Amino acid sequence: MTNKEKIELLKVLPPQQCCLSDYYQDLLDKLGGIKRNYADYMTTEPLNCDAELKRTETANFDLCCAFLTLLLREDNFAEYGCFDNRYSNGDVQKIINRMIVVLEDHEQEIKRRLQSRAAEFLMFIND
Repeated sequence: MTNKEKIELLKVLPPQQCCLSDYYQDLLDKLGGIKRNYADYMTTEPLNCDAELKRTETANFDLCCAFLTLLLREDNFAEYGCFDNRYSNGDVQKIINRMIVVLEDHEQEIKRRLQSRAAEFLMFIND
C-alpha cells in the first residue's frame, strides 16, 4: 500500500453508530500497522497510556501504530469502553493526525529528492 493510499484511509472518519475499537482495529490491520510488540515502543513501566501519548507530537508512523495498538489493548484488558473515551477526548484523532503528517512529510521528502536528482541528471547531460 502506498503512502497516499494510507493517507486516504486515515482521512476517512468512522461511520456513525459503529464500534470504534473494531473500526480502528480494522484500519490498523489494513495499514499493516498492528504492533503485537507495542510494549517495546513504550517508555513507561508499568505502561502509562497518558504519559506515553504525550510523545504523539514527535512520534514516527510506527510509534503512532504502537500507540493505537496500546489504546486498543487498553480497551480489551483494562476497561471496555476506554477506547471510546479516548476517541471522545481527542487522543485517537491526535494520533491519526500525526500519522497523516508523517506520511505527507515522507511523500514531500521523496518528491524533493527526485527533483534534486532530476536536476543533477539534467546538469550532467547538458555538460
